[in-house]
Amino acid sequence: MKKIKVVEAVNQLGLGGTEYALQLFSKFLDKDLFDISVVAFLSGGERVNLIEALGIKVIVINGDYDKMAEILRETDVFHWHGNGLLDHNLFNIIRNNRPKVIIQTNVFGLYEDSPFYDLIDYDLYISKMILVRRMNLDRNLQDNFISKRKVLPYPVDVDHINSLAPDDNKLLAFKNQHNLNNYFIIGRVGRADDQKFDLITLDGFASFSKKVNNARFLLIGITPRIRKHAEELGISEKLIIFDTTSNIQELLYYYKTMDVFLAASQIGESFGMVMAEAMTVGTPVVTISTEERDNAQIEVVDNEQTGLVVKRNKKNIAAALMFLYNDKNKHAELSAASKLKIDTAYKAQKIVESLEHLILSHLQIPVSGRNTLITPLSKDTILDYHSRCANLYGKNRVSKWFNLFLKHRIKTGIKLN
Repeated sequence: MKKIKVVEAVNQLGLGGTEYALQLFSKFLDKDLFDISVVAFLSGGERVNLIEALGIKVIVINGDYDKMAEILRETDVFHWHGNGLLDHNLFNIIRNNRPKVIIQTNVFGLYEDSPFYDLIDYDLYISKMILVRRMNLDRNLQDNFISKRKVLPYPVDVDHINSLAPDDNKLLAFKNQHNLNNYFIIGRVGRADDQKFDLITLDGFASFSKKVNNARFLLIGITPRIRKHAEELGISEKLIIFDTTSNIQELLYYYKTMDVFLAASQIGESFGMVMAEAMTVGTPVVTISTEERDNAQIEVVDNEQTGLVVKRNKKNIAAALMFLYNDKNKHAELSAASKLKIDTAYKAQKIVESLEHLILSHLQIPVSGRNTLITPLSKDTILDYHSRCANLYGKNRVSKWFNLFLKHRIKTGIKLN
C-alpha cells in the first residue's frame, strides 16, 4: 500500500508545549504506513534540529503561501497544531488545495465563527475539561460542529522520561551536591511567567512550613513578583531556586527530588505537561481547581486517587501538604497510582495510535489492532467535569440535607450517637 502522506504543521518550532506535542506525534506515527513531514509556517526555532534528529523532514516556509500550496497538493492528511483561531489567509490556501483529511489539535479551545472552520474534519481538544467549557460557550452551534469536536490528550513520552530519570544513587549524589537531604521538598516547575504561577502556592507553603521545620520549596521559574511575595511571607530562606531549563534530564532530577509537586497556575492548565512529567516518575501532585479558567489539571489529577485537588485557598493547600507529609502510606499509594495513570491515559504510543485510528477510519482503511483513546462529547463527559469540580480534598462533603438534619438536632437538643 502506498504510504499516507501526513503533514504535521505549526506556526513555529520553538521549545513550547505545542511544538513538543507535534514532535511526539511525528516521532511515533507508524513509519510503515505514513510518510511524515513537519512544516513550520512562519518560522523555525530550536526544535527544528530535534525533529530532524529523528529522521523526519522539516520544512520552514517563512509565510510563503505558494510553497504551502505546493506542499498541500501532495498531502493526504494535514494536522494543524494551533490555539483554535484560524489564519484566514492560510486556510484559504488550504481550502483551495484541500487534502483528504484536515485535523486540528486545538491547544487552547478557542473558536472563531468562520467559514474556514467547515474545512476541519476533526477538531481535537487536549482535555475533556476544555471541550466541556467550549461547548458550554457554543451550545447553540449546529450538530455537525459538535460531532467534529473530540478529545485527544497530549502525548507523554513515558518510556523516554523513564530512561532518563536518575536512579537512586545518582539522585542521592544530586541531593548531596545541593545540600537537599533531610528536607521535605515541595516543588514547582514552569517558565518564569507570573500568569503561570499563582501566589497562593507560596501562601499555602508558608502555612505548612510554620508547622514543618524541614520543609523547603524548590522553584524552577522565578520572577521578581514571586521573589517579592516570598520575602513578604518571610520564607525566602526556605526557597531552593534553580535556573529555568527545557532540558528534560535536568528537570527529572528536580521532579525526583520533590516529595510533592505543587501545581497552581493563575490561568489554569489546558493540559498540564509538567504535572504529567512529575507523575510519570512518581511524584504526587497537589493542584487547585480553577473553574472559571482552564481547568485540565483536575482531569490529569484524580482527587485522592492519583493526587490531591483542592480549593484555591492557603488553608486547604497547607492541609493537603500536611496530609502527604504525615501519611507515608498514602504518599506511596498516590505515587504508584500517578505513574499508572500517565501510562494508561497519556502514553505517547497510545495517543498517536488513536490518531492513526482516526485517520485510517476516515480514509476507510481497516484499523484492526489499533485502539483509540479519542473521546466524543457526551453527558458522561459533562457529568465527569462537574463531579471533578465538586470533589475536592478538604471540602465539606456533607450533603445539604444532612446539614439541615444536624441543625434540627441541635435546635431540638437531641444528641447524635
